[in-house]
Amino acid sequence: MKPNILLIYTDQQRFDTIRALGNGHILTPNLDRLVGKGVAFTQATTPSPVCLVNRWCLHSGQWSSKNRCYSNHHPGLRPPTDIPNMLRDAGYVTGLSGKNHSFLTAADFDYWDENPTLESHPEWEEYLAWTRYRRRKYPRLAEEPVPTSVTAERAKTESALRFMDRYRDSGQPFFLWLSYLYPHTPYEAPEPYFSLYDNLPPPAIESDTLAAAGKPFRQQFHQHNNDAVIPFSEEQINLMRRVYYGMVTLIDGEIGKILDFLDERGLANNTLLVFISDHGDYQGDHGLIAKSPALYDVLARVPFILRWPGHIDAGRRDDRFASHVDLLPTFAAAAGLPCPPQAQGVNLLPCLRDGGDCGAIRPFAFSEYGVPGTPYDKERLTDEGLAGTVFTNPSNDRLSWEGNPVSLAGRIRMLRDLRWKLVDEENGGGELYDLQNDPHELRNLWDNPQYSAIRGDMQSQLENWQASIA
Repeated sequence: MKPNILLIYTDQQRFDTIRALGNGHILTPNLDRLVGKGVAFTQATTPSPVCLVNRWCLHSGQWSSKNRCYSNHHPGLRPPTDIPNMLRDAGYVTGLSGKNHSFLTAADFDYWDENPTLESHPEWEEYLAWTRYRRRKYPRLAEEPVPTSVTAERAKTESALRFMDRYRDSGQPFFLWLSYLYPHTPYEAPEPYFSLYDNLPPPAIESDTLAAAGKPFRQQFHQHNNDAVIPFSEEQINLMRRVYYGMVTLIDGEIGKILDFLDERGLANNTLLVFISDHGDYQGDHGLIAKSPALYDVLARVPFILRWPGHIDAGRRDDRFASHVDLLPTFAAAAGLPCPPQAQGVNLLPCLRDGGDCGAIRPFAFSEYGVPGTPYDKERLTDEGLAGTVFTNPSNDRLSWEGNPVSLAGRIRMLRDLRWKLVDEENGGGELYDLQNDPHELRNLWDNPQYSAIRGDMQSQLENWQASIA
């Protein structure tokens, strides 16, 4: 019997936000339940740390170099098939509850609820009025003046429960993509989550400027642009971190409702459940907020947990380099289907059973971002008359623009093992970190001659890998 497949997605959730996986400051009892009942890939890495590109890679099973989706503003090539259509062709009923932000449309699903509502709730209109108000304010960092039961995230949960309740006895297996926005910006939450946390650890920041620390110019420019548009004081950074944790715990409660439903309706044992996030969030690390064209672990690593009682191991942590591109071939295998030839990922099922002794998924983590071309430096900014330019978000001039053309110019590609990380900038320059001795990636060793052999070896591996996936 084909299993149901439930893909629970959060947006911009860091890898280090689950208590059972080592964060003693956060409360995530339901994600902890998943960790205890499934396999957690503790070194999972996004194909690209931005929403649209990541989701394009997820549903195509391809790396960004192949599908040519380069940023939120540079869509790629639609693949011959994708997760919902592959499964629908095999007899699944398919649904989306929540955020899409991909090449998929309502025509690709049997059930489409991209913007769920709670219109029957007497306080829903009050919630909508609040959202219209806060769109005019930034930094938001605000308490939502409504109960948890009236948020847009609860609406997504209720939509998912309706879908599963409607189709659980239909005789067809279901695929549901439950896609939350939290803990993505804006950083806001209702009580008790807004005030749940206090005295969190401070962000990890270089002891000197990004320039003095040898960080790429795009990062220096992005920090300058952020500070020009939305300067965050130390007090605001600390509040942001506390609210972000509250948002994670709120979503954990929503996931608990989903887990309880599966248990109560007898669906848990025949449902392959995957929890994963798009990418991470700076949270003040490196003196930055939200995200930018960079490949630090706080952006590139994500939580990734799979549960399928009786079919995969329970309570195991796996440090191999799984990624979103692996889900299309994994779902195909779970449904008894041939893997679509377009897929560049790996079927993870053999790695999830009987101790997972199936060899390496891949020898390193890989991620990439940016638009092909020549990166900017100070000279190019001056030559093109952009010196002193501040880029605001095209949809809201109170926001800094992660996708501005200076930050995005030139591809950046990351190769990472358990000790070393290399980030190669197109047309020269880059970053090299010793993660064992510098886990927060504060000291760039790229130009240090003591590490030139390591850098050269990793660059060769990256070139070979890039040639193999283009």
